[in-house]
Amino acid sequence: MAKIKFILQGKSKNTQIYLRLSISKNVSFKRKTGYSIDFKDWSQNTGFPKPNSPISKNLKVDLKALETFVESELNRSNSEGVEVTSLWLNESIAKCLGRSEVKELDYLVAYAEKYIDNLKYKSSNNEGRGVSISTIKKRRTVLNKLIKFEVQAKRRLKVKDIDLAFRMEFIDFLNKVELLSEGTIGRYLKEVKTICNDAQKNGVEVSPLLIHFKGFTTTSFKTVLSFSEIEMIQGTEFKDEKLCFARDWLVIGCYTGQRVSDLLRMNTTMIEEHYGFEFISLTQKKTKKLVQIPIHQKVKHILESYDGKFPPTFSRNEASNSAMFNRCLKTVSKDAGLTGLIQGKLRSEDSGRQEEGEYPKYKLVSSHICRRSFATNFYAQEKYPTPILMNITAHGTEKMFLSYIGKKPIDYGVQLARIWQSEGGVNS
Repeated sequence: MAKIKFILQGKSKNTQIYLRLSISKNVSFKRKTGYSIDFKDWSQNTGFPKPNSPISKNLKVDLKALETFVESELNRSNSEGVEVTSLWLNESIAKCLGRSEVKELDYLVAYAEKYIDNLKYKSSNNEGRGVSISTIKKRRTVLNKLIKFEVQAKRRLKVKDIDLAFRMEFIDFLNKVELLSEGTIGRYLKEVKTICNDAQKNGVEVSPLLIHFKGFTTTSFKTVLSFSEIEMIQGTEFKDEKLCFARDWLVIGCYTGQRVSDLLRMNTTMIEEHYGFEFISLTQKKTKKLVQIPIHQKVKHILESYDGKFPPTFSRNEASNSAMFNRCLKTVSKDAGLTGLIQGKLRSEDSGRQEEGEYPKYKLVSSHICRRSFATNFYAQEKYPTPILMNITAHGTEKMFLSYIGKKPIDYGVQLARIWQSEGGVNS
């Protein structure tokens, strides 16, 4: 049964009162009521103001009326099959207190919540509608940073406040308070601008300087395993069976080119035969694209060692499975001898942020190295046309694919020179 409770977040003389609606044990929403109170005049036991003054008594009456109104709206929505969301709660509170929804959506956080809630209706290049759960989680992460920024800045931002002055403040906040990397900061700025552009399309006033509000990208280090390094790993024996499983999944990943969310859910039901060849056929969780990957002999050999099955995984929970795989990979790579220093970024225990430097390669190995190694290793061989590789990785464009593996203009020039040399067109 749904429950409504009023709560405070803070202990100041002007603390905001929130309404928390608990739909179930795992689903709840919390929104500001627009009312505030001195913390010392609030009863934690009753969840209402203490009856110690006429003002507090009147406030309690108002909150009781709001509680009754939200309960009534909830019952009506349930009977009509209306989905109850955070935006629904926000609108119900606004309706009770006589606020205009459009006016409320002039505020950045309120609009961002609506924007995220509406992502389920977004058209995509793939079949169906809506975006992936991981995409929604990323957008919510940005929203949470905006909420934290407002708390620190002690002001509520309107969409039209998103200008170049805000950009500098937000960068400083993300850098000095949240300790985020440059690349993450640049990506968050892009997300904020996307939200504001969406607001403008829906009639919300934006800053005339929004056109100059930009995010940025930074140079990323692309760690890959060469074929010889994969051989080194495959030839390393481990006493711990979990390390054996991680080693085998790593090799499978390097010859199938899939993200960890797809790699670790591979099973024998996905194996199909077409034209006399065996394929792993799966629909990617992120892109919703169907990919059919020929089973390489290296992969075939591993499956045979498990009686035709894929190696066991580490947990039934997807997030835990991925985390345990990543932890094992570093041990596997270290024991296989990948101890040479290479350029990369690692989180510093002292600063709490990603720092560029030279690190033993095994420390930079993570599950994503599988997909990047596949794309990089096979692209380096002329007999594998880029469109064939893109069909496996499911990159949307060749530009995206080449950026993913970090190709530079000179790489294309050298590739053309080699072709011309084989035709007698250039001298070495």
